[in-house]
Amino acid sequence: MAAQISIREYEAAEKQLEAERARPGLAIHAVITLVVSIALIVVNVVVAPQFPWSPFPVVGMSIGLLAHYLYGVRWLERSIESHQQAIERRAAEMKGAGPMPA
Repeated sequence: MAAQISIREYEAAEKQLEAERARPGLAIHAVITLVVSIALIVVNVVVAPQFPWSPFPVVGMSIGLLAHYLYGVRWLERSIESHQQAIERRAAEMKGAGPMPA
């Protein structure tokens, strides 16, 4: 039988697990962005040096990486707390509505 834990212990564990998952995902995203950016710059220089088009996709991918950092790492706790509050509100609504239909 599983040990009983409080809702606060559950929330703290959820935050910790999500934080542990977030950093490796960001690192993988950063490496892929770097490799693809370098490849695009090389292709640009070798194939079409007369027009520097590679900065456009590189900037776009960098914006995506920044968004991943902000929403997936920097503001992760805020997002988790918002999600947890929504679940708690829903549970309270369900409790107030009486028994759930089968």
